[in-house]
Amino acid sequence: MKRIVMASGALCCAASALAGTPAVPACPAAAWLADHYGISFSGFTTPIPAATPPDLSGNAYVRVAIPQRVFVSDGFRHAAVIDRATKKAWILRTGGFVSVYEWYGPVDADTTALDNCLTRADTVPGPVEKSAPHS
Repeated sequence: MKRIVMASGALCCAASALAGTPAVPACPAAAWLADHYGISFSGFTTPIPAATPPDLSGNAYVRVAIPQRVFVSDGFRHAAVIDRATKKAWILRTGGFVSVYEWYGPVDADTTALDNCLTRADTVPGPVEKSAPHS
């Protein structure tokens, strides 16, 4: 019994030490977009117009993942493609109950803080092919 108490105490200490250390540094631009437009697993709190995908040629674009603060298995996931030159962003919504692939924007983006969130824009996922129903 004494060993169990000591082991559980050690686990609690280790867990609390890790809880204060984020595994991945935060992306200020992604957090700003999520807060400013109310982007979450359920959609947007601020209306954003539907759009066609941006032309990702050139080096002006960066892709950022929008953090999912609450995990909902059939909720939406979002990513943004930000044009550093025009300071505009397009939001890609994927997932959801019926598995959508939708673009929204362009919207204003806070591109002054792209630390810890730079990824290549050409890594934006493509639409998922829906398989035909089994008979």
